[in-house]
Amino acid sequence: MECQPRPCARCGEDIPAERVDALPETRVCVRCSKEMGGEFVVLVSAERTSKEGSLKKNYGGYSTRKVRKPIKPRGEE
Repeated sequence: MECQPRPCARCGEDIPAERVDALPETRVCVRCSKEMGGEFVVLVSAERTSKEGSLKKNYGGYSTRKVRKPIKPRGEE
């Protein structure tokens, strides 16, 4: 399946098809993503496997969640 370029939500320029193919959920071009410091914030939290109320802290792993940063048009920051 061939990806088509689409307009950036921040500046309106076309996002290259290669970027859309690599990151299908992207809404901003490479330049705007660099200016924003990335399009997403990744939140990481430790998962406890110990029983509730136990003083022993057993961590079984980590869960991650991606949250999209608000996208404001260029010049409105």
